Amino acid sequence: MGEKELSVCIGIHHIATLIGISEGIYYLLAGKQRFLRSFAVFLLTALQSFAGFKILVDLHNGKSRLADSYRNLEKIKTSRKQRRGILWGMAFSSTLFKVLPVRLLGQ
Repeated sequence: MGEKELSVCIGIHHIATLIGISEGIYYLLAGKQRFLRSFAVFLLTALQSFAGFKILVDLHNGKSRLADSYRNLEKIKTSRKQRRGILWGMAFSSTLFKVLPVRLLGQ
């Protein structure tokens, strides 16, 4: 897998994190949910904010934890096609996890 494809997956992951944070803040400020839903949205937003903080630290340090994770994935004795599928699957599932629960709880 090329660096360009890895960069795209990392970019998708970072954008999903920012969308999750902004959605959570929006739904918290809208205040249309009941207490338990608002609390769940708060927790998800807090976790995404921590992830956003880690992204900023990585950008400041000039390294990427996700790229390091992919390097560890390369050590597994699988085919290139399988590693590529795992990477894209992880990018897709993390995007869904970062965006979908906040949206469902906020409505």
